[in-house]
Amino acid sequence: MIAKTFAAAALVAISGQALAEVTPTFTLGTEVYEETYREWVGGKRFMKERASMKAVTGDLHLAFDRENAMRIAGRYAWGTSDYTGGSQGMDYGSLTDSGQTRRAYDIRTTYEWTSFAMRYPLTTSAGLGYRNLVDRLDQTGEGGYRRESEYFYATVGIGSSIKVGDGSWTLSPKASYQHLLRGFQHSGDDVNVQTKGYGLELSTALSRPVGTGSVSITPFYRYWKIADSKMNSAAGIMEPENQTHEFGVRLSYRF
Repeated sequence: MIAKTFAAAALVAISGQALAEVTPTFTLGTEVYEETYREWVGGKRFMKERASMKAVTGDLHLAFDRENAMRIAGRYAWGTSDYTGGSQGMDYGSLTDSGQTRRAYDIRTTYEWTSFAMRYPLTTSAGLGYRNLVDRLDQTGEGGYRRESEYFYATVGIGSSIKVGDGSWTLSPKASYQHLLRGFQHSGDDVNVQTKGYGLELSTALSRPVGTGSVSITPFYRYWKIADSKMNSAAGIMEPENQTHEFGVRLSYRF
């Protein structure tokens, strides 16, 4: 229902701008970040993965006029993680391993509206996204398995642009909230459904013109908190409460 409502709203907005000239800009970037993933069972630590990740990013911005635009943004990341957990029936910390393959990608589409009524432009956004993460716990040895997380989510955000220094630099702070619509946790051949969770993103881009475009460096923080999944009655398993923290920096060029 939420997806259909957003799609209809976006279609109306786009059709209202049908006669306007669309101005596309494309941004290509790379980022590095540290990721920490933790799970709890019954309020006690169950497992942790800490990973060093690298990524490539792409962003297509379609401006219909000075106030209205659509944005399609994506990221593909890869790296390796260190695992801390427990052997069957043992305490947390009794099992450690390193070098597990990890990859993730995220893609989202948002509609943006910019107001110039205040001293600085204020851009609000709303849209839908999909996040997919695979980590190879089967590489930890006997008892491990391939894990795949899928999040379908709605997102809203707010940001601005501020000229700094001699006016050739622009500071662009942004914050967004992600609301989990439905998640699926694939543990080997078993699937658990996740219905409660949210995410947050904070970033501040510092940009300046270079050539015919502009270059940006953007420190960022991303966070997800997902509640216990529904019980898979056939397999007798549940995906426990978990949190993900990502701290990193992105370097990008806008054409």
